Amino acid sequence: MERPGFDVQGFLGERERPASVATTTRRGTPALAMMWFVAEENRLWFHTPEGRPAPFLDAARHHREVAVMIATFAPPDDVRQVRVTGPARLEPKDLPRIRRIYERYIPEWTETWAAHAASPDALLWSMAPERGMAVAYPDLGNTPAFRWADVAEYARIAT
Repeated sequence: MERPGFDVQGFLGERERPASVATTTRRGTPALAMMWFVAEENRLWFHTPEGRPAPFLDAARHHREVAVMIATFAPPDDVRQVRVTGPARLEPKDLPRIRRIYERYIPEWTETWAAHAASPDALLWSMAPERGMAVAYPDLGNTPAFRWADVAEYARIAT
């Protein structure tokens, strides 16, 4: 199997790189948000406050599809994208994992962040990148995208 033109796991692990996450509400209306995440155990993990509206938590509760894009856009030298779709699911509270999500984005761990991470008003959820693509456009050239169609293929390139 060929590999993408860049280190996907390294890219997903870059500090302060948010994800654009999309789903649909129960009524079929699109929902889109920028979210903090961590890529671990062949899943993308998110920590989201509960409340209305909560389309991403609803998607996770009902194992609905979500789409995620992590991208850079600093032409001409750094244009990279990882785009994935797959089912979401709620996860048990995992404070160390939640802390790893936040530590990618905040300058230091404080008691305020610890309280936020432990809050019962936010839930941990994840998505399986069952289908996706990784592509880089060096010098804005038209390069082929690397695609996968199951989590096992993603696991091979994300390690």
